[in-house]
Amino acid sequence: MKNRLLVALFTGIAILACNKDKFTETPKTPKSNNPPHSAARFTGDSTETATSQFISMSVANQMITSYLYSINSTANDTDIRSFTVSADSLRAFLANTSIKNVKLIFAHTMSYINAGNSGVNAGYQSGALTIVIAAYDTSGNYVYYGGNVLDHLIPCPYTCPSGSAGNDLLQ
Repeated sequence: MKNRLLVALFTGIAILACNKDKFTETPKTPKSNNPPHSAARFTGDSTETATSQFISMSVANQMITSYLYSINSTANDTDIRSFTVSADSLRAFLANTSIKNVKLIFAHTMSYINAGNSGVNAGYQSGALTIVIAAYDTSGNYVYYGGNVLDHLIPCPYTCPSGSAGNDLLQ
Protein backbone atom coordinates (compact mmCIF):
# COMPACT_ATOMS: atom_id res chain seq x y z
CA MET A 1 0.00 0.00 0.00
CA LYS A 2 2.83 2.41 0.89
CA ASN A 3 4.62 1.68 -2.38
CA ARG A 4 1.46 2.32 -4.38
CA LEU A 5 0.97 5.64 -2.62
CA LEU A 6 4.53 6.73 -3.43
CA VAL A 7 4.20 5.59 -7.04
CA ALA A 8 0.92 7.48 -7.43
CA LEU A 9 2.43 10.61 -5.89
CA PHE A 10 5.52 10.57 -8.10
CA THR A 11 3.52 9.81 -11.23
CA GLY A 12 1.38 12.85 -10.57
CA ILE A 13 4.47 15.02 -9.98
CA ALA A 14 6.08 13.76 -13.19
CA ILE A 15 2.98 14.54 -15.24
CA LEU A 16 2.62 18.00 -13.72
CA ALA A 17 6.28 18.87 -14.21
CA CYS A 18 6.29 17.93 -17.87
CA ASN A 19 2.84 19.00 -19.01
CA LYS A 20 1.76 21.87 -16.78
CA ASP A 21 1.27 24.25 -19.73
CA LYS A 22 -0.60 21.74 -21.91
CA PHE A 23 -3.76 21.39 -19.78
CA THR A 24 -6.52 23.97 -19.68
CA GLU A 25 -8.80 21.79 -17.59
CA THR A 26 -8.50 18.72 -15.44
CA PRO A 27 -8.55 15.53 -17.56
CA LYS A 28 -11.44 13.16 -16.86
CA THR A 29 -10.62 9.66 -15.66
CA PRO A 30 -13.09 6.78 -15.99
CA LYS A 31 -14.48 5.68 -12.64
CA SER A 32 -13.71 2.19 -11.42
CA ASN A 33 -16.11 -0.06 -9.55
CA ASN A 34 -13.19 -1.77 -7.83
CA PRO A 35 -12.33 -0.68 -4.28
CA PRO A 36 -9.06 1.30 -3.89
CA HIS A 37 -7.27 -1.63 -2.21
CA SER A 38 -8.34 -4.17 -4.84
CA ALA A 39 -5.68 -5.66 -7.11
CA ALA A 40 -8.33 -5.65 -9.86
CA ARG A 41 -8.13 -1.86 -9.83
CA PHE A 42 -4.57 -2.09 -11.15
CA THR A 43 -5.04 -4.73 -13.83
CA GLY A 44 -5.32 -4.10 -17.52
CA ASP A 45 -3.29 -3.90 -20.67
CA SER A 46 0.10 -2.44 -19.75
CA THR A 47 0.49 -1.04 -23.25
CA GLU A 48 -2.48 1.30 -22.81
CA THR A 49 -1.91 4.91 -21.84
CA ALA A 50 -2.07 5.27 -18.08
CA THR A 51 -5.20 6.84 -16.69
CA SER A 52 -3.42 8.96 -14.12
CA GLN A 53 -5.49 11.73 -12.68
CA PHE A 54 -5.06 15.05 -10.97
CA ILE A 55 -6.23 15.24 -7.38
CA SER A 56 -6.96 18.19 -5.14
CA MET A 57 -4.43 19.47 -2.64
CA SER A 58 -6.71 18.41 0.23
CA VAL A 59 -6.95 14.82 -1.06
CA ALA A 60 -3.17 14.75 -1.61
CA ASN A 61 -2.61 16.02 1.94
CA GLN A 62 -4.94 13.34 3.31
CA MET A 63 -2.93 10.66 1.47
CA ILE A 64 0.39 12.15 2.61
CA THR A 65 -0.81 12.46 6.22
CA SER A 66 -1.85 8.81 6.23
CA TYR A 67 1.60 7.76 5.03
CA LEU A 68 3.39 10.03 7.53
CA TYR A 69 1.28 8.65 10.37
CA SER A 70 2.08 5.08 9.24
CA ILE A 71 5.83 5.72 9.61
CA ASN A 72 5.40 7.69 12.87
CA SER A 73 7.06 10.69 11.25
CA THR A 74 6.93 12.88 14.37
CA ALA A 75 9.35 10.51 16.11
CA ASN A 76 11.13 9.25 13.00
CA ASP A 77 13.64 11.31 11.03
CA THR A 78 15.15 8.53 8.92
CA ASP A 79 12.30 7.13 6.76
CA ILE A 80 11.72 8.49 3.28
CA ARG A 81 9.14 11.25 3.07
CA SER A 82 9.76 12.37 -0.50
CA PHE A 83 12.15 12.42 -3.43
CA THR A 84 13.12 15.40 -5.58
CA VAL A 85 13.96 15.04 -9.26
CA SER A 86 15.31 17.70 -11.61
CA ALA A 87 12.48 19.03 -13.80
CA ASP A 88 15.00 19.81 -16.57
CA SER A 89 16.23 16.19 -16.58
CA LEU A 90 12.65 14.93 -16.59
CA ARG A 91 11.67 17.25 -19.48
CA ALA A 92 14.70 16.13 -21.52
CA PHE A 93 13.87 12.49 -20.81
CA LEU A 94 10.22 12.92 -21.84
CA ALA A 95 10.93 15.02 -24.94
CA ASN A 96 10.72 11.80 -26.97
CA THR A 97 7.10 11.78 -28.18
CA SER A 98 7.05 7.98 -28.51
CA ILE A 99 6.96 7.82 -24.69
CA LYS A 100 3.41 7.21 -23.54
CA ASN A 101 3.92 6.14 -19.92
CA VAL A 102 6.49 6.58 -17.16
CA LYS A 103 7.35 3.73 -14.82
CA LEU A 104 8.66 4.59 -11.35
CA ILE A 105 10.70 1.69 -9.97
CA PHE A 106 11.84 1.39 -6.35
CA ALA A 107 15.54 0.52 -6.08
CA HIS A 108 18.44 0.54 -3.64
CA THR A 109 21.02 3.29 -4.08
CA MET A 110 24.44 2.23 -5.29
CA SER A 111 26.00 3.56 -2.07
CA TYR A 112 23.73 1.23 -0.05
CA ILE A 113 24.61 -1.72 -2.29
CA ASN A 114 28.34 -0.90 -2.27
CA ALA A 115 28.26 -0.81 1.56
CA GLY A 116 27.58 -4.57 1.45
CA ASN A 117 23.77 -4.39 1.49
CA SER A 118 22.88 -5.88 -1.89
CA GLY A 119 19.55 -7.64 -1.50
CA VAL A 120 19.14 -6.50 2.13
CA ASN A 121 15.78 -4.96 3.00
CA ALA A 122 16.28 -1.26 3.77
CA GLY A 123 12.72 -0.59 4.86
CA TYR A 124 12.09 3.07 4.07
CA GLN A 125 15.56 4.27 5.07
CA SER A 126 16.57 7.57 3.49
CA GLY A 127 19.83 7.20 1.58
CA ALA A 128 19.19 3.51 0.90
CA LEU A 129 16.23 3.92 -1.47
CA THR A 130 15.80 5.66 -4.77
CA ILE A 131 13.37 5.55 -7.66
CA VAL A 132 14.56 4.68 -11.16
CA ILE A 133 12.44 6.40 -13.79
CA ALA A 134 11.93 4.47 -17.01
CA ALA A 135 9.56 5.18 -19.89
CA TYR A 136 7.75 3.02 -22.40
CA ASP A 137 5.82 3.36 -25.64
CA THR A 138 2.33 2.24 -26.75
CA SER A 139 3.66 -1.27 -27.43
CA GLY A 140 4.93 -1.58 -23.87
CA ASN A 141 8.59 -1.41 -24.91
CA TYR A 142 11.08 0.63 -22.92
CA VAL A 143 12.27 3.89 -24.47
CA TYR A 144 15.70 5.08 -23.35
CA TYR A 145 17.42 8.47 -23.23
CA GLY A 146 20.73 7.85 -24.97
CA GLY A 147 20.61 4.29 -23.66
CA ASN A 148 19.91 5.46 -20.11
CA VAL A 149 17.09 5.80 -17.62
CA LEU A 150 16.70 8.55 -15.02
CA ASP A 151 17.86 8.37 -11.39
CA HIS A 152 19.63 10.69 -8.98
CA LEU A 153 16.55 11.43 -6.99
CA ILE A 154 17.31 13.35 -3.85
CA PRO A 155 15.78 11.87 -0.66
CA CYS A 156 14.07 13.86 2.06
CA PRO A 157 14.87 13.64 4.93
CA TYR A 158 18.41 14.65 4.75
CA THR A 159 18.23 16.90 1.69
CA CYS A 160 14.79 18.50 1.78
CA PRO A 161 13.90 21.54 -0.35
CA SER A 162 13.67 24.99 1.17
CA GLY A 163 10.56 27.17 1.12
CA SER A 164 7.09 25.70 1.33
CA ALA A 165 8.28 22.62 -0.60
CA GLY A 166 10.29 21.69 2.51
CA ASN A 167 7.04 20.99 4.39
CA ASP A 168 5.62 17.48 4.46
CA LEU A 169 2.13 18.68 3.43
CA LEU A 170 1.19 20.74 0.39
CA GLN A 171 0.54 24.41 1.11
